[in-house]
Amino acid sequence: MPRNNDDFFQEKKAWSEVKDQLFECYFKPYVAKILHTHKPLTYIDCFAGKGKFEDGKPGSPLIALDVIEECLRSTTHDNPCISTTFIELKYGRELQEVLSDYPSATVVSGRYEEQIFDILRDKVNTNVFLYLDPYGIKSLHFPIFDTLAKNGFNSVELLINLNTFGFIREACSVLGTTLILDDPTVFDDLVEYDSTNTTTPNSIHDLDVIAGGNYWQAIIKDYRDRRKDGYQAEECFAKQYCQRLSKDFTYVLNMPLRIRQGQRPKYRMIHATNHPDGCLLMVDNIWNRWQLWQTVQNNRQLSLIPEDPNNNFIDDTIIKNKAKEHFSSYNVMTSYNKALAEFYMRNGAICEKHKVAKVLKEFEKEGHISVLRNPAFTATGRPTTFMSESSNQKVHIKWES
Repeated sequence: MPRNNDDFFQEKKAWSEVKDQLFECYFKPYVAKILHTHKPLTYIDCFAGKGKFEDGKPGSPLIALDVIEECLRSTTHDNPCISTTFIELKYGRELQEVLSDYPSATVVSGRYEEQIFDILRDKVNTNVFLYLDPYGIKSLHFPIFDTLAKNGFNSVELLINLNTFGFIREACSVLGTTLILDDPTVFDDLVEYDSTNTTTPNSIHDLDVIAGGNYWQAIIKDYRDRRKDGYQAEECFAKQYCQRLSKDFTYVLNMPLRIRQGQRPKYRMIHATNHPDGCLLMVDNIWNRWQLWQTVQNNRQLSLIPEDPNNNFIDDTIIKNKAKEHFSSYNVMTSYNKALAEFYMRNGAICEKHKVAKVLKEFEKEGHISVLRNPAFTATGRPTTFMSESSNQKVHIKWES
């Protein structure tokens, strides 16, 4: 439902804190890694807002610019090139004032979906990062993602804040039913301020464009016919949305955002990339954020029940079984990072990377996998034992039995 939320920027809500933490903690190592490509980086905040909240807390534009400045100060690479563009329709003047101390930042007034390709017209062979934190769902046009994936950039990464319950609610309305949930707080603060001054999606076609297909219709019909409840419908939609996005991007992860333990997610942060290193970097980020917020939820006490970010029970036995099921399919030597990223694509971010590495070392000791490491020996002539990849060490694995 459209509404005038002019008070949105009075105070930074907990949901915005979580979103911005996830963004900042990924963006910093991402920029550092991209600088090693020696190719330009194009960063675009597609729904930039005012840039700063009235309580003094920074919005995503200031967070991104401060990260970039920090990375530029510490880099040893010559002449790094980073361009930053912030798209905003409603609060362009306020945003320009907030960013006045950053002369390299460009503010573009207008709708993201109308401006994005003009901004990227001369960016072929650059690295492109889009942060999409929209005000609702109506501006997330899937054909834009399809086009971006084919435009000849050196790399493209997306970080999308997807209002999944907002989509399910609109989809129910369009198909003539009503979304009823036993937790009405799901919709608290769910609709953010209306940046584009348009109505909400009001047709099947509108929702097909947002979802990238008509798969959502079967989900809503299952809800209407009581084969799924509203929470199952949301989870199913998020899963199939990511599957659709994986037609354009090799690795797609999503993190449900919830403040209290056991609470239904109000949003899902979705990350899309074509590089396994980016996927694995996001896995670490998701887990670090999840562990932090678990301690917040539990009043700084560690949880006695191991859970993944989807609130599913997870322990070492489950991880080992899933690892065996996945890695046993690699019957030729395969890059460890590629195989590990595909593990998380298959299972979601169910655990930290080091837990999978520990399981694979057990498999290696038991003779289930063979491992090729480069370098194969340490400086003192001992066989290397690392189970991770970096710029100066590589691992390939193969299932043997």
